[in-house]
Amino acid sequence: MDDVIIVSGGSIDKEVLNSIINEYKNAYIIGVDRGLEALSGYDINPQLIIGDFDSVSDKVRRNYEACDNIIALNTDKDYTDTHVAVEKALELKPEHIIILGATGGRLDHFLGNLNLLKICLDKDVSTEIIDRQNRIRLINEKKELIIRRKALYGKYISIIPFSDVVSGITLSGFKYNLSGAVLNKDETLGVSNELVKEEGLIKVSNGYLLVLETKD
Repeated sequence: MDDVIIVSGGSIDKEVLNSIINEYKNAYIIGVDRGLEALSGYDINPQLIIGDFDSVSDKVRRNYEACDNIIALNTDKDYTDTHVAVEKALELKPEHIIILGATGGRLDHFLGNLNLLKICLDKDVSTEIIDRQNRIRLINEKKELIIRRKALYGKYISIIPFSDVVSGITLSGFKYNLSGAVLNKDETLGVSNELVKEEGLIKVSNGYLLVLETKD
């Protein structure tokens, strides 16, 4: 399994959804609860459906009730629907996971979804959260990141500590480069950098670092 696309219940830009589905034509698609509303708009049939379905219209629910791979969750549960979807995606042993609908709406869900990036990184699976303005990834000492101008998602590249301390931060190819820097979680030094070369390298020697490509 190469690619898994998880379509969750946050804000989903239809152009982004259409672009991702078209780019990863052979991806395994997981529809998560209200994410089915977006999938239904494009007549996309996910291979797996997960959720408690408390936020899906009756019409959409009927459209997908014939799916033979549905995991119905109880509304009283320990983990979010998106967390369960990520765990199921990891069971497929993919190389790459894209999570759509992980932002917008409730801030608590968004912050929880950022934690899912660490679960995937610790399993050595490249994972990104994408919406209309942002691509969000997480790296550590085992996973450096090369950002290429031809594939740049947004003008600004920001690095934000995810762990309390991130050390040995190296940036090259950017307007503001770093070599062996240390960032604490309460610092905003890494916000709004820009790529000036055709490629930029980001790596760390210890800790977890969020990397965001963003646009206005």
